[in-house]
Amino acid sequence: MSRWDIFERLFASFLAVLQPFIIYILYGDNSAISQSWSTPLQPMFIITNALVSFFFFKLEKWRIPATLLLLLTAFPVCDYFVLHNIFAILFFIFSGVSLWSIKRFRYYLFIFIFSAVLLFNGLFWAETWGIMVLVFYHIHLLVYRYLLESKRR
Repeated sequence: MSRWDIFERLFASFLAVLQPFIIYILYGDNSAISQSWSTPLQPMFIITNALVSFFFFKLEKWRIPATLLLLLTAFPVCDYFVLHNIFAILFFIFSGVSLWSIKRFRYYLFIFIFSAVLLFNGLFWAETWGIMVLVFYHIHLLVYRYLLESKRR
């Protein structure tokens, strides 16, 4: 894995972590992250989801979540409410399935499942928690692989 590849993945992760907080700071407690489609933050929503999808496609166990993330981005909640929400729900379900299928760091699955409890505080915060867990898992995996490769050299 090249340093450029690591930088790209960290940049996409950084955007994914910042996105919900930028939405919250600028527009308050929206009902969902996807509501940013109807704001001037629409390009950030599209670019962030497209970048994350791109990197998920590179990981075999994450191709279904990658496709679902791209589809929920392509079908905005304001125009395709039901279809968008189906893709969004499936994205989180299949992200959980991908976390279940891993051998290392499986505890992230249980931290991820906690986002369901946060649904009682609102979808926005449940999504934010789920995204944070996914990002930290992938950063953890990235650092782990980098350190393994460094030891092999």
